[in-house]
Parts: sequence; structure tokens; C-alpha cells
Amino acid sequence: MTIDHILEAIDINLNPFAFCEIRGASTTLALPDQNQAILHYITSGSGEIAISNRPKQKISTGAIILLPAHQHHSLISATERNTPLPLCRPLDASLKHLITGTGQQTLTAVCGLVDVSYRGITGLLNLIQTPLIAQLTSEDRIRNAMDELLLELANPTIGTKALARSLLEQCVIMLVRRHHLAGHKSVEWLRGAEDRQMWDALQYILNKPESHHTVESLADNVGMSRASFANKFKKIYGTTPIGLLRSIRLHRAAELLSATDLPIKIISSKVGYHSRSYFTKAFEIEFGKAPDHYRKMVRNNIGLS
Repeated sequence: MTIDHILEAIDINLNPFAFCEIRGASTTLALPDQNQAILHYITSGSGEIAISNRPKQKISTGAIILLPAHQHHSLISATERNTPLPLCRPLDASLKHLITGTGQQTLTAVCGLVDVSYRGITGLLNLIQTPLIAQLTSEDRIRNAMDELLLELANPTIGTKALARSLLEQCVIMLVRRHHLAGHKSVEWLRGAEDRQMWDALQYILNKPESHHTVESLADNVGMSRASFANKFKKIYGTTPIGLLRSIRLHRAAELLSATDLPIKIISSKVGYHSRSYFTKAFEIEFGKAPDHYRKMVRNNIGLS
């Protein structure tokens, strides 16, 4: 198994959900947590992005940002001169049109929710724990593909859906590849693809996170001793097998809380927790909110989900 095999087999879907205008220098648009990864593409202007407790990072026209799920963040305009709006607003009729501020100086962005799966196995983006941010030049291949994607979405016709998916796959694959080749910490997990045993162990977790996995059972499944498996897993994936399993389970629970009306007790059972109180405690540690409060937050946000 190689990284090439993974990139060949991933399936990427984008759901564009907002066209944002941040009007006036130093104006901020805060965006609530999402239970999916978010892709931002800056279509005009300049400013900063603030992500959780991380230092602010400068962005301008052509910047692309892939954020992990459950990352509170804000877009901040810092444009010092009047910037004309893009001539077309992609899917303007169906996107949420979010406007903040009253000035003429504007930062604009198209935002979408991203799903990535590998041969039907979901959860790959759960492994990206830190944002992927690239400031693209006008000649950059990723920027060219994104501009083609936006043009296609702005003028939908026969084959638009298939072409948009293909262009998005190009963008995300090139972005992930670039960060991998640069040794970016957030995509270190890709190195697991080069080790058959480690990749198999990851797939066991992603395929059935609700199963009663233990370090011993995962080690047995891939034919390794417990100690060797645990050490190698942490070296490649940056966390323990049970730590990753816990994170995958809780992110699946967050998806169910957002997308369904299932009782919390049923959701906890579906993701592998047989004690609701233990599930609630683990969920609150992971997301800073109890499951019922998280569900209310998602349902009552400003319509981005």
C-alpha cells in the first residue's frame, strides 16, 4: 500500500453553503463549529483568519483553507482599499449570503463543507487535527482548479456536478500532497499507508468504531505483539490506538447529534458507549459541551449547517 493508492481511491464531496462578505477594515465574521471539515476559498480582498486559540494568519485573494471539524474560527477583513466584488457569486441563489459590517472595503469568500472517504470508509478528515492553509499565486495549479470550480458552479449546465466533483478532488489532493511533501504535521497519518499493518489497523477502527476494540485485539488483527503495535501506531499516527478510536467515535456521535433526532442514549450506543454518563463526560471533554447542548448549538446556529 502506498500514498498513491490512497489518493487514487479517495472520494471527495463538497457542499457549498455560504458566500461571505466582510465589509470594512477590521470587521470580523465569526463562524460556528461544524461537524464536517470546512473549505474556505478567498475570492477577493485581504485579511486574517483566527482559528480557536492559534495565532492569526494573514490571507488574501487566492488563499485556500481546509479546516478540521469542530474548529471555531473567524474571518477578519483587513483590506485597505476598495475592492470590487467578484463578477459572479457562485451558486448565489442557493448559498447563504452572509454579510457583516457596513464599509466599502471587503473580504469575500466561498465556503463549503467537505466529506472525504476512502473506498466507503469515512472519517479520514477526522485525522487532520490542524488546518491546512495555502496562499496561492495566480499561476498555482490549485488556484486554477478552484477558479474553474467556481466558474462551473456559477454557470451550471449538463455535467456540472460531475465536473465540480472532479475539480474539487484535484484541489484537495494537491493540497494534501503539498502538505505531505512539506512534512506538515497534520497529514503525518498518511505515512501509515506505507505500512500494511498500520493501514489495516486504521481501517479496522474507521470501519467499525462501535466495535469493542482494544490494543490487544487490534494488534492481533494485524499480527503484531501488543507492545510493538502500540509503539508503532503512536509513532505513525501521533496518538494511541484507543485515543484515536475515542476521537473517531465522538466525531461520529457529533454527526448523529447534528443530523438526526435520535435520543442521546441510542447515539452513545451506536458509537460504542454503553454508559450514557461515560459518553457524556467523554463528549464534553472532546468538544467542551454536553451532547444535548451541542445539539442545540448546531440547530440554533446561523444556518451554516
